[in-house]
Amino acid sequence: SSGINAEYGETQTVTTKNVRSQTTSDTSTQMTKTGCWVSDRQDKVIIPGQYVTADEKFSYMLKQVIVLQSYFRRWKAQKYVNSIRQDHIRRIEWEKKKKKKKK
Repeated sequence: SSGINAEYGETQTVTTKNVRSQTTSDTSTQMTKTGCWVSDRQDKVIIPGQYVTADEKFSYMLKQVIVLQSYFRRWKAQKYVNSIRQDHIRRIEWEKKKKKKKK
């Protein structure tokens, strides 16, 4: 026998724990010093730009979204108007053919 009493309706539960592990990543920068020269010919000089706050960035993004929405709505409206125009042209042609058949 397995040692588990099957007469009782108990279940075995195991509590699990989500454990995240952060691995270490060593980085280093080599500097010129006595006895060790490091070329700086390929170094890039980074000049900071204007500081943008989170509110300014959100405001800019909102303006860009509005512009994008307006272009999309314009495209949809043009598509709709063109379909109505084509329907109208077909209707006029159909009426002309109908008149010719009556004569």
